[in-house]
Amino acid sequence: MAARGYRVVVYGRSHYVPTDVSEYKGMIVKRLPTIEVKGFESAIHSLLAVFCCLMGDPQIVHFYTQGACLFSWIPRILRPKARVFFTCVGLDWQRKKWAPWQAAIIRLGEVCSVLFPHCATAVSRELQTYYQQHYGISLHHVPNGVNLPAPDSSSCRLLQELGLKRRDYFLWVGRIVPEKRLEDLIEAFKTGPIPQKLVIVGGSAHTQSYFTKLRKSAGNASGVVFAGFRYGSELDQLFRNARGFVTASELEGLPLTLLEAMSYGLVCIASDIAPHREALGGLGEFVFPVGGVNRLNQHLLHVGKLGDEALDARHFRAVEWVRAYFSWDEAADRLDSLYRQSLASGADAGAANLPGMGSAG
Repeated sequence: MAARGYRVVVYGRSHYVPTDVSEYKGMIVKRLPTIEVKGFESAIHSLLAVFCCLMGDPQIVHFYTQGACLFSWIPRILRPKARVFFTCVGLDWQRKKWAPWQAAIIRLGEVCSVLFPHCATAVSRELQTYYQQHYGISLHHVPNGVNLPAPDSSSCRLLQELGLKRRDYFLWVGRIVPEKRLEDLIEAFKTGPIPQKLVIVGGSAHTQSYFTKLRKSAGNASGVVFAGFRYGSELDQLFRNARGFVTASELEGLPLTLLEAMSYGLVCIASDIAPHREALGGLGEFVFPVGGVNRLNQHLLHVGKLGDEALDARHFRAVEWVRAYFSWDEAADRLDSLYRQSLASGADAGAANLPGMGSAG
């Protein structure tokens, strides 16, 4: 959006954003303090972000989660000329890590996402349907996108460090939380006999007990590698050299990691939930029921036996699918159009030429 002439301000949590980062790809990045306590961290950050955003007198305030939308009424009152946007990236209150009272507060945020934004979008068709069925409102469909990876120019030192070889491991990437059902992946590998390794990239998100349980389940199995958080060129190398990508999630919005895996041309093995089916389209050759460890094991064995020619053919189809249907440029064009339409319908239609915006979430 910054490349399209918007002045974009993004508010990040101070313990996630490095102190030397104040700009990213044309966007202004502002670090805000919060407390690292499950159930309060996101709420305090979102509230601070809203008030900091309003101090800059934005024309657009965009909320990106249901929980953050709990505060979407504030700009409607304090900055009535500003246009309030909301993007639903998932039904956050359904996540297993939340206590009942925390889920109830996030569910209240869902209600606020219906009442206060001027315009709402959803990253998946399933989320569109949910809001239509439960609240009778239509959300605009603006799916997530990915950029196709650049030609490979880096070394494979990380693979050597982790004891990996090209196309000799399956990859999982994400936050290690219960709804990802990583226990199913580990169990499928332990069922065997799968010659490739499973590489788990990511870490705990206030779910340390679950993470510890997974490590205990994996035991000393040499086939399961916990690689921790990896970013940039390291993550690129792990995607680029994997045999396939695997996800067993029971709850998603429209998973970026699955789209990224397809942008690298990986064979994808995924649980049979609506967001995965939407992302995979005609590439859903290897899906399995949620919790279906035996079927997952069978798919891993099948993909593990595919030769280079079969893998290369699937690589081409996956890349072309992402290029055609999950482009960030197309997503930005859709959002740009919605921003300008909303601004034009407001009190000051002339402001659509060079709007300023803040993002809270």
